[in-house]
Amino acid sequence: SDGSDAMMKTSTTEDGSRSLVRQENDDSTNGGRYVEPFQSEVPRDPESNAPSFYRWSPSGIWYRDLLHFVGPGWFVCIAYVDPGNYQADIQAGATSRYNLLWTLWWSSLLSIYVQVLCVRLAVYGQVTLAEVQSADSSKAMRYLNWAIAEFTAVITDLPEVIGIGIAFNVFFGWPYYVGVILSLLTTMSFLAVASYGIRILEVIIVVFVGIMSIALWTEMSFVGVETGELWRGWIYGFVDVTSDDIFSITGILGAIVMPHNLYLHTAACQTRRVVREEIPVKEAVRWSSLEPVLPVLVSFFVNMAVIAIAAETVNGTADEPEKVGLTDFCYYFQKLKGGCVLWGIALLAAGQSSAITTTYTGQYIMDGFLHMRLPTWARAVLTRLVAIAPCVIVSAAFPTKLNHMVNIVNSALSFLLPFAFTPLVKYTTSVEYMGRYAPPLWERYLLRGAAVFVYLLNAVSLSITGGGFFGFIFKEPMSVKNGFYAFLMAVIQAFYFWWNLYTMIKPISTKMMPLEEERPYDEAEFAITSDFGDLICDGNANGCCARRSQMSRIERDSDLAVSLIDE
Repeated sequence: SDGSDAMMKTSTTEDGSRSLVRQENDDSTNGGRYVEPFQSEVPRDPESNAPSFYRWSPSGIWYRDLLHFVGPGWFVCIAYVDPGNYQADIQAGATSRYNLLWTLWWSSLLSIYVQVLCVRLAVYGQVTLAEVQSADSSKAMRYLNWAIAEFTAVITDLPEVIGIGIAFNVFFGWPYYVGVILSLLTTMSFLAVASYGIRILEVIIVVFVGIMSIALWTEMSFVGVETGELWRGWIYGFVDVTSDDIFSITGILGAIVMPHNLYLHTAACQTRRVVREEIPVKEAVRWSSLEPVLPVLVSFFVNMAVIAIAAETVNGTADEPEKVGLTDFCYYFQKLKGGCVLWGIALLAAGQSSAITTTYTGQYIMDGFLHMRLPTWARAVLTRLVAIAPCVIVSAAFPTKLNHMVNIVNSALSFLLPFAFTPLVKYTTSVEYMGRYAPPLWERYLLRGAAVFVYLLNAVSLSITGGGFFGFIFKEPMSVKNGFYAFLMAVIQAFYFWWNLYTMIKPISTKMMPLEEERPYDEAEFAITSDFGDLICDGNANGCCARRSQMSRIERDSDLAVSLIDE
C-alpha cells in the first residue's frame, strides 16, 4: 500500500504473465475501478516480446497534453546555444555588427521546420532518420552514409570540448588542453546522472539554458544596444551582404541547423510513445511539433544577445575583430561584474550539455545504420577520445588558433547539412513513403526547394572568395599547390553534386509501417539507459526503473515488485 485509498492487485493477462493494477476504492460501488498507471514486471508483448510501457492518449486538457511532450525540444535546442553558436555569433557581431541578424532569424525558423519534419518521421513512421536511410540504401551507400553521419557527430563535438577547456581556463587559469582532457571525466559524470531517467537529463539541460540566458541577457542590457540598427539587421540586413560575409553566414547556418540534430530528434521523439490509433497519433504530432518552438525562440534571443554584445564592444574597438572569439570574448564585457566567471559558466553549461547530446546522437547513428548498440559509457569514451585528440594538439601547440578552428567546424557543419536534411525532406514529403500523412503539394515543393537552396548555398561557399574554403585559389597566382587545391575542390564538388542528386531522384524502396501497428521496440531502445549502476529505466513519464539483477526476482514475485518500484 502507498498510504492512499488504493491497493495493488495481481492480474493475469491473456498470455499468462502477471502484472499489477491499482484498485481504487469507490464507496459508491461494491467493486471499484481499475487503472494501470504502471506495471511491475516489464510486461511483454506476446508477439514481439518487447517491453510494453505506458502509451499516451489525449486527456482533453491541453496543458497536460503539452507538458507530456515537453522535453525533446529542450534536449535538442542545446545545440543552438553551444560554444560553436557563440563563436559564430561573436564573429557576426564583431565583423558585421547587426547586419547578419537576419541569417540567425531565418536559420532559427528553418530549424523549427526541420524539427517538425523530425517529429513527423518519428511519430508517424516510428523510425529514426538513420534507420530509414539504412533501410532504403544498398550496403555500400549504407556504410557511406554512416561514415558521413559519424564524421558529422565527431566534428560537432570539437567546439563542445574546446568550450569546456576554455571554461576551466577561465575558472582556474589552467592551460586549455588540461580542460579539454578533463571534458571526458565531466561528460561521464553527467551521463551517470542521466542514467536515472531522461526527465532528469532534460531538466538539467533546461537549467543550463536558463543560466546561459540570464548571464548573456544581463550583459546585453548593460552594453547599450542600438535598437534601430538591430531591427534593420533583423528585418532586411541582407541588403548589405557582401561575399566576405559568406563564411559567417554558413557558420551561423551550420551552428543553428546542426545536421546531427536531425538524427537526435527523430530518436528523442520516440521516448514519448503513444496509442497507435489515428487520433492519438495526430495529436501527438501536433503537440510534439509545437514543443520545440519555445526552445528555439529562447535560443534565438540568447544568440541575439551574443551578437549585440560583440557588435557594441568588439566591433570598432578590437584591432583584429575577426580573431576575437570564445577564448577572449569575456574581456570585452563592460558592465557585468564577474563577467568572465559567468562566461565560463555559460561555456561549461553549453559545452557539457551539447557533449551529452552528441554522445546519444552517435549511439542512434550507429544503431540505425549498423544495428550496433554500444553501452552509453563506451560511446561517450569513444566520441570523447576522437574529439579530444585534435583539440589537445591544437590547444597545446596553437592556443591562439582555437577560435578559428571553431569557425571552420561551423562552416563544415553547414556543408554537411544536406547529407541529413535532403534525405529527411525526401522521406517526409514522399507520398510513396508517408502515404496520406505526406504534406500537401505546396509544402512538398517548398521543402524540396529549401533542400536545393541549402545545397546550392554550401556548394557556392565551397568555391567562392570569402567562403572560407577554396576561394583563395582564385586570388593567388597559379602554382602546384593551388593546382592541387583546385583538383581537390573539383572532386569534392563532383561528389557533393552526385550524392545530393542521387539521393533526391532515387526511388524509395521501403514504406512506412502501418499507423496502427506499433514498432517492436527492443529492451531499453530510445530510453536513457546506461551500464552505470546496471540500471534499466523505461524513459517515460512513469520513471519505472529496476536493476537487471533484480529483473528475474521481479518476474517471480509481484509483491517484491511493488516495493522495488516504490523505492
